[in-house]
Amino acid sequence: MPASASTFEVGSELPTLKKTITQRQIDCYSGVRPKSIHTDVEWAKAKGFPAPLAQALMSTAYVSQMMVTWLGTGFIKGGKISASFIKPVIVGDTLTARAVIKSKENDGGRPRVTVECWCENQHGVKTLVGSASGFADQLRM
Repeated sequence: MPASASTFEVGSELPTLKKTITQRQIDCYSGVRPKSIHTDVEWAKAKGFPAPLAQALMSTAYVSQMMVTWLGTGFIKGGKISASFIKPVIVGDTLTARAVIKSKENDGGRPRVTVECWCENQHGVKTLVGSASGFADQLRM
């Protein structure tokens, strides 16, 4: 359900989204290939990782899902994300997508809400940091 003005103000946290990363999800995301750090366990280990890595854009998809849940079509039709991937995500990690509202501004006559967003693993280590925004037509400026 999209946000309402009485629920979300600058400084408020959005409801989180939690996902456990499975090999099947990674395989579906990129296709299974030999000598890939994403889908070949032995290759990933040979490259110094304890297990295959999730593609970085999977984390962005989780932030997008969180924003769509919050803003609905206001994110689908006008959403933006800017993200940096700062730590690897491996099979078996549980990611939590989080966001805090940073600002509300007028964008062409429509209210745009910007959040600081990040993903963190089950150890509280941030793996993605950035910002996201979308139209919040139901919010009052």
